[in-house]
Amino acid sequence: MTFDHFRFVDQREHPFVVLVDVHGGAEIIGENSMCKVTAANTLRVIADVMESGHGPGVCTPAGPAGFGRPDEPLYPHAGTLDQERQVWTDGAGHAWDLSVPWRDNAGSTWLWYGRLDLQGAPLMRSNDWPEPQPLDALRFLRGPMAPVYRGGAA
Repeated sequence: MTFDHFRFVDQREHPFVVLVDVHGGAEIIGENSMCKVTAANTLRVIADVMESGHGPGVCTPAGPAGFGRPDEPLYPHAGTLDQERQVWTDGAGHAWDLSVPWRDNAGSTWLWYGRLDLQGAPLMRSNDWPEPQPLDALRFLRGPMAPVYRGGAA
């Protein structure tokens, strides 16, 4: 097992930390130790800087990390759904933002429509497929999956 980087975070120095994976999934740590309005304004400034640094053209899907490992099972029966945030955390610990469409490796776009299958996986619909499909099966058969933001892949 190799690790790219380890760093201990002193929350007196950093009141909140945002962990972002290669597919745009994010986790905020320590958000309760800073004014939420100040944190949101800081994130908007960062977003503006990042967006202004993006060149023309569409983003290409990220490499094999995170959601790009279709050989790693999602364990839907052990997953949890945060209905309010529309985030499903699979049994392997990956958070899936179900409020955005997801694109598979063949270019089909899939949307969650508010239901889970009998194993607990989100059921996804696509105009390219006649029947809804569970997210874990889609990822295994048509992965990697990438979230789609503002008309392009993240």
